[in-house]
Amino acid sequence: MIVFFAVFLLAGCSSKEKTTLKEALLAKFKDDSDLKDYKLDPETIADCVVSEIGNALPGFAGDPRRDQYFEAYTRFVNAKSPADAEKAVADYQHLFGSIKEARHAALSVTDHVMTCMGKGVAMAGDDKAEGN
Repeated sequence: MIVFFAVFLLAGCSSKEKTTLKEALLAKFKDDSDLKDYKLDPETIADCVVSEIGNALPGFAGDPRRDQYFEAYTRFVNAKSPADAEKAVADYQHLFGSIKEARHAALSVTDHVMTCMGKGVAMAGDDKAEGN
């Protein structure tokens, strides 16, 4: 019972960090012209990006390191300048194992966004095809 409770608490922490990451993504997406042009829902794309990032993380749901990873990705998303981005990468290099891996993680956010936008466009196309 204690182990179950501990895992439940740890999973709850990830949920908070995931929510913070989603909020950061939504703030970035609110004025995104591509999302507007393709009539994509920012919340759906943000949920997809958080899921894609979560699926790429090492460990398992409830692993305490996952909170740190989501925190790092939130910092990467919130970077306001190249210097701010480099500071975030440097701050989390220990988590990712090296500066190179931390940079790769930071840059992967763009890949996840593009993947999710592609999925969103494809789903919108499928919805239109079904409506015909």
